[in-house]
Parts: sequence; structure tokens; C-alpha cells
Amino acid sequence: MKVGWGALLGKFKVFGGRRRSIALGWAALLTVSVIAAAPASAADVVPPTGSLLVQRSADVVTSDPIPTVQIDDGYVWAQTTIGSTVFAVGDFDNAREASTGTGGARTARANALAYDIQSGELLPFAPQVNGAIKAVAASADGERVYIGGSFTSVNGEDRWNFAALDATTGELIPEVAPIVGGTGVYAIAVDGPNIYLGGSFTQVNGSGRKNLAAIDDQTATLATWAPQTDHQVDAMVMDPAGAKVIVGGRFSEVNGNSSIGGIAALDKTSGALDERWGVSRTINNSDATGRAGIFSLAVDASGVYGTGWSYSVPGTVQLEGAFAAEAGTGEVRWISDCLGDSYGVYSTGDVVYTTNHMHSCETMGMQEAQSTETYRHSAAFTTDARGTLGTQTNSRFQDWGGAPAPAQYAWSPTWSIGNSTGLSQAGLSITGAGDLISIGGEFVSVNGGEFAGLVRFSTSPPGGAKDGPRLADAQWAPTAEFSGPGQVEVSIPGNWDRDDLTLTYDLWRSGTDTPIDSVAADGTEWDQTAIVLNDRSARLGMQQEYTVTATDAAGNSVTSAPTTVTGRGR
Repeated sequence: MKVGWGALLGKFKVFGGRRRSIALGWAALLTVSVIAAAPASAADVVPPTGSLLVQRSADVVTSDPIPTVQIDDGYVWAQTTIGSTVFAVGDFDNAREASTGTGGARTARANALAYDIQSGELLPFAPQVNGAIKAVAASADGERVYIGGSFTSVNGEDRWNFAALDATTGELIPEVAPIVGGTGVYAIAVDGPNIYLGGSFTQVNGSGRKNLAAIDDQTATLATWAPQTDHQVDAMVMDPAGAKVIVGGRFSEVNGNSSIGGIAALDKTSGALDERWGVSRTINNSDATGRAGIFSLAVDASGVYGTGWSYSVPGTVQLEGAFAAEAGTGEVRWISDCLGDSYGVYSTGDVVYTTNHMHSCETMGMQEAQSTETYRHSAAFTTDARGTLGTQTNSRFQDWGGAPAPAQYAWSPTWSIGNSTGLSQAGLSITGAGDLISIGGEFVSVNGGEFAGLVRFSTSPPGGAKDGPRLADAQWAPTAEFSGPGQVEVSIPGNWDRDDLTLTYDLWRSGTDTPIDSVAADGTEWDQTAIVLNDRSARLGMQQEYTVTATDAAGNSVTSAPTTVTGRGR
């Protein structure tokens, strides 16, 4: 039976799901299988508000990857930015010069590095950390960087899963040295003098704390703030409205309340759970075994954004995708429920970027599920809602039909997945500054070029946008036939572009210096509707040769193979 969007608000039911691994230790092999769709009756099906795919605006980065410091044989798990400096952390041994191949021009780095987002060049920041880093955050004044993960030593000194570093030199801040006992610290949020920690731990400085704690930024004194979750916390941000700490993860219970899971809002002073906060009344991406959750969170001045995943959970998966919520109230602004786990999220205030492995987006009027799953590993959305979702006909996933939805921009770089984490993914984290974004992960190339672990994109890339239509020459062939006296109809499959939805198609006849016909049309990698162009001045009895060009908004153009026709003219 169809459940309407209004009925879903206020539900506290725990939803689970079956999908690919963000596995129990973030290290199990990501597995993929095709899920059969359950048919829905025509009366139950809510169509999406047309296709919610739109032409990339000037606020959205192009798909042109920009040379950036790289890593070898590892992954970038988390990033943050201070000014124009990107701090990237994860599990890696070196940094490699931009545009060089594996093994070339490497500089030692132990799980943390910094680079200039404007130039892409490596900076001297080089702490020595003996384990994987899963969280990084800047101090309120930007002079320090806080790291969390699963480690016991930093720069040769004991540090237990957390450390405070000088943002320029990477040297330890000696007075901020809490002892966090447990598996690790996976999330950090900063609010003035307070540092909030989330992860999988049982005590801080010898006092019991279950996955959540707060310390002072000058002395590491443990605060009384002590909410609890049953499973680990993976993401934390401060609510832009100022009163709450928003936490995300794989938990199915918060402060003993089992009706809220995956995401929760906690009072930043008392740690009390806000049961009225909108997202946690609407989204409960969790299950009792910790196999579903919210992977990451981000904020801008007006909203909170998050991403969801699940793996091998019996029952119904609630959210593989992303959401946007209003600051303060947490009321859901929109949901994108394209199937495929989502990971990193970042908002510029105008555009929301995610990393993921989308493979089915029918509820937004876009690509349908394929018998062999085809993935898109990054996406860009409007910050506001532009339509509504259609019915999810796959019975293994929550039906969000009728929920507000964003538009998705036509922006889809091509990623080669990596295998360092065991997740077999591409991008895992996103940050940015100005007109640039930085994507980190385990990818080994972007658009076929040398980009491993880190890559930049810009709204104004050096030399302008150069990534043009994808099909050309022999792989893009038209056909031609006379359609009437003096008329030739030329048909050709639609082309597509990584960062333009709308292309201009021009028909050229041999010997002419202006197009014979022209048409603008939308096209995507999964929907290449035939383009029909006409020559209404074909010459009598002569062989006619035609080519077609496709041109994107930046002026990048490709030319088809030629086709000829001989016959009736005028």
C-alpha cells in the first residue's frame, strides 16, 4: 500500500536495508548484486515531477579534473579547509606530484597531508601518525587542526585516537592530549572552546563515555556532556542555528531512545536528545546490527546535509542517497533517493555535492536500473527543492514517493574505482574553498587521467571548460535518406557530455560553410534519443555527403563520421 509523504513525517519505525558494504569495520569487501523490482499497481505509482536533471549552472564546477597532489596505494577518508589550505587524512604513506604516474616524485606523508587548493601543491604540514585517520576538523581560530582515528602515536609521542596539531607545522599541541579508549574517534565538531568527539569508544580520560564526548580545547578537560549511542558515530556537525550538535552514524539507539537512529540532534550543553528535530522524526537509517547509517554530514548557513548507506540488512532500506534539512528545526527540505550508497557531502551554499555509487535514479526521472549495474560516482544538487520524487517500485527500498526533491545538475566525471579500503569505491569526502572543490577517496584516475586519491574541480578551470561531448568520428555515425523531392533527412543517435545536458547539433553538407540545419536537444549517457536534421535543398542526382557536429555550452565540439546519399533531388 502506498504511504504518502505526509504520513511518513513523525514516523519512528526503524528501517533497515540490504546493500553494499560500508561494512562493519569500514573494511569489508563491497559486494554488488542486482535486486529484483517488485511491481506496483498503476494506482499506487506516483510519477516524479518530470526529469529532475537540469543543465549545469555557473555555480557548479565543470567536469574538468585539475592536476592535484596525489597519493599512492591508500585512501583519503576525510578533509577540511582553512582558508585555501586543504587538510586531507586517511591511510597513505606518501604524496605524489600532480599528473605523475604511480611511483613517481613521491614525498613521505604518514596518513595526513595539506595542500593549497588554488595551486594543487603540497604544503610542509607533515605529522607522523601511526594509524588510519578518519576525522579532521579546524579550531575556531583556524590555528589548529584536530585529528581522530585509530592510532596510538603522533610525531613519536603517545596519542590515543585523538590529537591536536599546529595547522602550519603539524607539530603537536602538547596540552591537548586526551586519552580516548576504544576502537577510534571517527567524527569531530568544534564550537568555540568545545571539541565534540564521536566514534566507537568507551572512555575518555578514564571516565566512561559511550561513543560521544566533549573536551576543552585548551586543556582537554573532559566535559560533563555525555550522550550515548549503541553503535558508532561517524559524522558530527554543529547546527548552523547554534544550539545543537548533529550526529550521524550506524546507531539505532540514542540516550536509550530506540525510536531514533542513524541521525540525531543533541543539545550542545546538556547532551539531551531533541526528539522533535525534523530529520530524526523522518529518517531512521539504522538497524540493530549497525549495518546501515548516515555516512557524513555537512552544513551551510541555512541547512544541514547528509548521506545514507546500508549493507545486507533484512527488511527495507530507508535511504541510500542524500537529504537536506533546515537549520534549527531540522525539517526535511528535500530527499534524493537515487539507489546506491552515498558517502561524502559538501555544500557551497548554492550547490550540494555528494560522492556515491548511484546506479538507479528512476524516482527522479533519470537513469533506470540496469541488469548489469552501471555506476555514477559523484553528483551535484540544488540546495532547494525543485520537484517531488516518484514511487520507488523496488520493494527492498523505502518508497519516498511524493517527497520534495532537489534538481540534479548534469555533472558526472568518470571515475576509476580503487581497492585500498575494500569498499571498491571512488570518492569518499569533499571540501572546498571559493570556486573550487576537493574530492578525496581511493580512486585511481578521473576522466582517464592521472588523478589518484585527490582531485580538484572548479567553476572556472584553467584554460576554460574543455570536457566536451563524448561521442565522435566512427563511434558516432549518422544515416541519411531522401524524405521527399529535394529533401534529405539525417538521423543520428543523441550525444552526451559529462557536464552539459543540452547540446547543439548542426548538420553540415560537404561544400557548404554554414550549417544546413540546427537543433538543440538534451542527452545523457543513459538516454541518447535520436536527433533528426533535414536538408531541404538537396541537389538533383548528386551524391550528398553529410556530417553532424555536437557542441556544448562552452563551445567544445565533436564531429560525426560522414554519411552519403545519392538519388532524388530537385
